Amino acid sequence: MKAYTIKEAAKEINISHGIIRKWVKEFDGLLDIPRTKQGARIYTESEIELFQEIKQRFANKESKESVREWLLIRHEPVVKTISEPEEVTVPMDSNPLDNDLDPVPNPDESESPETQEISLELVSSPEQESAIATHELLNNANLFFEAMDTYKQTFLSEVKSEIRSVVRKEVLDEVKKEIQKGSCITVKSLSDAVYKSSENTKEEIKELSAAIEKNGEQTTDSLKYLSNSIANVSIETAEEIYSLSKQVAETSEGLSHYMDVTNEEITNLTEAITKEREIHLEEREHLSREIIKREAAFQNMLTSFRDVAATKEKKWWKFWS
Repeated sequence: MKAYTIKEAAKEINISHGIIRKWVKEFDGLLDIPRTKQGARIYTESEIELFQEIKQRFANKESKESVREWLLIRHEPVVKTISEPEEVTVPMDSNPLDNDLDPVPNPDESESPETQEISLELVSSPEQESAIATHELLNNANLFFEAMDTYKQTFLSEVKSEIRSVVRKEVLDEVKKEIQKGSCITVKSLSDAVYKSSENTKEEIKELSAAIEKNGEQTTDSLKYLSNSIANVSIETAEEIYSLSKQVAETSEGLSHYMDVTNEEITNLTEAITKEREIHLEEREHLSREIIKREAAFQNMLTSFRDVAATKEKKWWKFWS
């Protein structure tokens, strides 16, 4: 039976090896992952099939508790006898540094037997023992090479630091000597440079002063031109303001006259309207009196007609009787 490292198993299942570690931690005591003598986990075909089933159940949106119940139902005590050994072959081309080196559980720690992880020591056949021995040799060799690399790195870093300190001291001594030797030369060269720079600065200051004088003359000319133009504009503006104020005064006078005329017309109209209203009221009262008189005459005429008709009717009946 072929054994896989955690990265190879994750590649077979098409998931990351971190998810496998997470599942092993979450379902502790329900997943029986065999280990080597050094404590590294190895994954066989049965474990890969089990992880594929767990992946499928999570893909079907099952909860963690339902998966745990399924594992509890599926989980049975695993008993390995010497008469029925399993052949484990470790691939030689796989990198042993990729193994999931989990620490072997300490027997002194208080842990319930139900949650303890069952570790299996697969030693039953010569081929299996040779494969495991080869695997252990590779692991030991890799550990030795890693230790040599770390020793080499620390040794090189110490040598480099020592060389740097020695070289730094020598360089500092040489620099001090060169500074002491070249201090006089440096002072002379600096004084010459300062003198030359002062002369150049004087010439530049003269050029700048001349340029400033020219700019000042140009600025005064431009200011004079601006002042003259502002004066002309102010005169024109004053004339325009005077004409505008005159027009505004004339317009205000015209508007006041128009308002007076309009007010007189409105008062005349109101007086005429009140007079017409009074005339209409008088005519209305006169007409109402005439209507009352005519209605009374009409009523008198009706009563007279009724009286005449009644007398004639009485006479006619009296004649036949």
